[in-house]
Amino acid sequence: MLTSMRVIETVHAEPQELVDSPVYRVNFWQSTAGGAWSLDAFALADAENINEVLRWVDEHAGGRRFEVFAEMHQEPEGSFQTPRKSGLVRLLGADPNTGEAVAFGVMIKD
Repeated sequence: MLTSMRVIETVHAEPQELVDSPVYRVNFWQSTAGGAWSLDAFALADAENINEVLRWVDEHAGGRRFEVFAEMHQEPEGSFQTPRKSGLVRLLGADPNTGEAVAFGVMIKD
């Protein structure tokens, strides 16, 4: 039971912006032997709809946890090394790192 969800009755939508075919983002998360999470991230463009995206996720998840997002703004396709910067709307899933402290750049000396 969802206790924090609010339902707000409204009239039909008059969106400021509508994207008929958004780029979807998919993050696959897999726990490593050391307890950290490894990430494989993908952008899916020109999908027919969310059902096509979810079929792709199902075919490629391989037992991994996943998140699915829609990008908020159109962004050109770039190289693998160029991070995508569009805002995201989470559609499904959760980041397994949420709520956990993660140390970066910690060096252990013997």
